[in-house]
Amino acid sequence: MRNSLAALITLGTIAVSARAQAPLLTVKLAESKPEYALRHLSSLSGEIERERVLRVAYAAALGQDPDVAAEFLPTVLDKPWLAELSFHDACELAAGEESALPPGGGEKLVLATGLKNPALALREREWYAPLSFGRSAFVRFVTAAPDEAERLAYGDSKPARAMRDALTAADTPIANVILRLSEAPGIDLPTRARAATLAGQIARGRLSVDAAVLLASNSTRFFAAVADLRVRQPGSDWAAYDRALEEASLELCREAQESPGRAISADLAGFRAIDLYLLLTYGQSEAPPAVFEAVFDRLLLPKLRAENPRGKSLLEMLRRSGDLELRDFAAGAIGAHRFDEFLQIVGSDGLAKLAGHIAEAADPLKEATRLAQILDATSSRELLRQMAAIVVSEYRRCAEAGNRSGRMLYGLLAARLIESPAADAALREAGSPYLPFLTSSANLALSAVFDGSGHSVQRYFFYDDDDGVASFESFRRSYANDPAWTIEDRGAYLHLTGRGSQRQIEIFANVPVNAHLPANRAFENESQRRQQTIAAALAERGLVPRVLVHRGHAFWVEHTLSYISSTDRLVILGSCGGTEEIHKVLEISHDAQVIATRGVGATEVNDPMLKALNDRLLHGGPVLEWSAFWQAQRAALGHTGLFRDYLAPDQDPGSVFLRGYYRAMDAADPRL
Repeated sequence: MRNSLAALITLGTIAVSARAQAPLLTVKLAESKPEYALRHLSSLSGEIERERVLRVAYAAALGQDPDVAAEFLPTVLDKPWLAELSFHDACELAAGEESALPPGGGEKLVLATGLKNPALALREREWYAPLSFGRSAFVRFVTAAPDEAERLAYGDSKPARAMRDALTAADTPIANVILRLSEAPGIDLPTRARAATLAGQIARGRLSVDAAVLLASNSTRFFAAVADLRVRQPGSDWAAYDRALEEASLELCREAQESPGRAISADLAGFRAIDLYLLLTYGQSEAPPAVFEAVFDRLLLPKLRAENPRGKSLLEMLRRSGDLELRDFAAGAIGAHRFDEFLQIVGSDGLAKLAGHIAEAADPLKEATRLAQILDATSSRELLRQMAAIVVSEYRRCAEAGNRSGRMLYGLLAARLIESPAADAALREAGSPYLPFLTSSANLALSAVFDGSGHSVQRYFFYDDDDGVASFESFRRSYANDPAWTIEDRGAYLHLTGRGSQRQIEIFANVPVNAHLPANRAFENESQRRQQTIAAALAERGLVPRVLVHRGHAFWVEHTLSYISSTDRLVILGSCGGTEEIHKVLEISHDAQVIATRGVGATEVNDPMLKALNDRLLHGGPVLEWSAFWQAQRAALGHTGLFRDYLAPDQDPGSVFLRGYYRAMDAADPRL
C-alpha cells in the first residue's frame, strides 16, 4: 500500500513538473513551433487569443510542415482569414498532399488565397497548373482579373505567348475575348487592360470590342461604365469591376494628393456624383482627409445638392446595390469632419440600417467599430433613436442564437448609446453590463507603464529615409536642454534617461540613416539591424518596454507593429492616418491605450506632445487623466491646425470600442 501511494505521488509530481515545464503558448511560440501550438490550443481560455494563435500557427505550419498543415486544414477552411494565407504555400500543400486532404479542401484553399490576389495567381500559373483543378482555378483567376490577364498576354515575349496558350487551352468566352484584345492592332496597353475589364460584357454580346476599347480610352466614361455595371449587374464579374474601380480610384486619389487643383478642375470635374462617391470609398487608402474634403466640398456635395430631389442618384445607387461601401464612405466622412453634411443627403433612414446584421458581416468587429464611430459623430436624435432600436433588437437576436461575439458587439454598442438621448429601459438593460469596459480608456494608471520601483522603459522606432532623419533630430532637440534628462549616444541608438522625484524613464531610440542618399546605399535595412541591437541591450538588462512610439511614414507602421507584444500598455502612432492600425495594436495587447492621428502626423506636434507626456509621467500624480492632458496640449499646440486630428485613447471611438471588446471577451463575467 505504501509503495502504491509512493508511486501515485511520484506520478503526480511528474505530471505537475511536466505542466510547469510546458512552454507558455504565445504567438511567438506559434510562429516557431506551429505543431505544438495547434495541438495545445485548448490550453488557451480566451476565445480571441485562441483564434489569433490558431491563425499564426497554421500560417507557420503551411510554410514549414505540410503534414501538420494537411492534418489541421479542416480546422481553418471556414475561417474568414483563410484568404490571407500564402498562395504559394497553399499550392505547395495541394500539390504534395492532394490525396491526403479532405475532399475539396485543397481546391478551396488555393482558390481562396488566389482570388485574394488574382494578379499573382495569373503570373504564377505553374504553381497550380498540374493540380486536378488547375484549369478551373485558372479560369476563376482570369474572370477575377481580366485586366491582368490581358497585360500578361500582350506582346511577343515568351511569357506572353505562354499566357496566350493558357487562354487558348481554357477556351472560355472571357478567355477568348482577352485573346482577341491581345492581338488587336493599334491599342496601347493601358487601354487594352481597361477594355479587358469589360470582357464579360463582350462575351455575353452586350458590348462590342470596338465599343469597349472606345470606353476604355476615356477615363471618365470608363469609370462611369464600370460603376454602373458594378451596381446593376450582379454576378461573377463583380470581382473584376471592384478591381478596376479600386485601381482607378487609388491612382486618381494619389494624383489629387500631388496636385489637388488639377484633379478637381480637370481629372474629376466630369465625374458623376455616384462616381465621386465610389472614388472616395475604393480609393480610401490614398484619400486622406484633405483629399476627401476637397472632393466632397467642391465636387460631390454640390452635385448632390443640385439634384431634384437632393441626392437622388446616390440614394438610388445605394438602394440598387445594397448600400455599396456605405460604411466605408461614412468612416471617410467622419475622418474628414463631413459626416453631418453626408447625413443631410442620405438621411437618418438611409444610415440607421447600417446598425443591422453586423454579426453576419465578413468582419463583424470592423463593422461594429465603424458603427461606434458613426454613433460618436452624429448629434441627430432621430438617427440615434433608430439605431438604438436596431441595436437592442440585434442584441436580443444574437443572445437567443447563442452568438456570444455578436451579443457582445451589440451589448457594447448599447453601452455606447446609454448616455445618448436615445436611451430607454431596454437599451440600458442591454448595455449596462458592458459600460465599464468602454470607460476604461479615460485614464492611464501610471502603474501600467512603471514597474514597482518607479521605472519605465520606452522604445522608439525611426526609419531610414529623409523623414526619419528629420523626425529623429527634432526628437533629440526636444530633450537636449532639459537638465532632468541625460542623453547617451551609443552609436546604433540613443539612450535617454529622465528622472523625477520618484520615477525614472529610459528611452531607447534607434539612430536612422537616410538610405535614399547614394552615399548611404550600404545602409539599407539599417534601422532593423539597429533595432536588433536595442533588443539585445534590453534583453541583457532584463528590461521590457511598456511604451512603444512609432515615428515615420504610415508605410513603416507594419514594421513597428511586428515588435508589439501583450505587455505594451501605451502605443503612440505618430504617422499619417495611424488610426487605421489601432485595431492591430489592440488585437495584440488588449490592455494597450493608443494615441494616433487620423490626419497628418507632424514633428511640430509629435515632439512637444511626447515630451509633455513624459514630463507628466515623471512628475505628475499616479493617474493621468487624458481629458486634462489633452486640454493642455490643445492650448499649446492647437494653433498648428494639425492637432485637431490627434486623438487621445479616450477620444477615438473606434479605439475605445475595440479595447472594450477585447477586454470584455477576456472577462469571465457570466452576464456577458
